[in-house]
Amino acid sequence: MRTFLHAGIAAWVSVSCVAAEKPLAALRLPLNIAAIATPDVKLAFEGTPTPEVLAWADEAAKQVREWWPQVARLLATENFKPPATLTLLFKPMSKAPAFRNADGLTISTEWITKHPDDFGMIIHEMTHAIQDYHGVPRDAGWLTEGIADYIRYWHYEPEMPHRRIDPAKASYRDGYSTTGSFLAWLIVKYDRRIVRQLDASLRAGKYTNVIFEEIIGKALDPLWAEFLTTVR
Repeated sequence: MRTFLHAGIAAWVSVSCVAAEKPLAALRLPLNIAAIATPDVKLAFEGTPTPEVLAWADEAAKQVREWWPQVARLLATENFKPPATLTLLFKPMSKAPAFRNADGLTISTEWITKHPDDFGMIIHEMTHAIQDYHGVPRDAGWLTEGIADYIRYWHYEPEMPHRRIDPAKASYRDGYSTTGSFLAWLIVKYDRRIVRQLDASLRAGKYTNVIFEEIIGKALDPLWAEFLTTVR
C-alpha cells in the first residue's frame, strides 16, 4: 500500500523553506467523518481483451477499491453519496487515456498497452467520480483538474517526477499537476484544510475565486505570485 502522507511533500516543503513552520504531522486531515462505502467495481470490455489488458484491468480495480475510501475522506463532504457501482470500461481509443462517464470510467486499451505502469491515470479519473461536481462554473475547470492531480501526484504516486513549472509561462489556470503543486504548497504554507474546503465549495456549486481570500486572507493572484517565488 502506498504511503498516504508521504516524504514527497516533506522534501518539497524543505526546498521551499517552510518545513519548520508546519511539521508534516500537522498536514494530516481529520478522518472523523463516517465511513464511506466503496462502490462495487465492475469490469467491462469492448471487444476481446488480451491477457495483458485483463491483468491490467484487475490491478486497476484493486487500486480503485483500495484508494476510493482514502480519497473520499480527503474530499467528500457530509452529503456525499457514492454510487453503488463503478464500471471500468476498456475500449480501443486514442483521443484520451481515460475519462469519466455516467457509469464509471472509460479506459483506452491502446494507452495502457503502451503505458502499463500508468495507474495514476486511474486515480485521477476516480477522483473525478468522487468529486461529481454539478453546476461548477466553466472557468473553474482548472481547479477540478488540479485537485485530481494533487491527489494523484502528492498522495498516490509521490515518487513520480512532476512536470517542471516555468514561472514565466505557468498559470494556476493550467490545472493538472501545476495547480496540484500550488495546492500542495497552500496546504503546507497556509491551511491544511484548503483542498477539502475548495472541494466543498465546488460540490455545493458556490465556488468563486474569492474563497481563497475568505480562507487564507489573501487573494488568489497574490498567492500564485508568492508560490512562483518558490519555484524560480
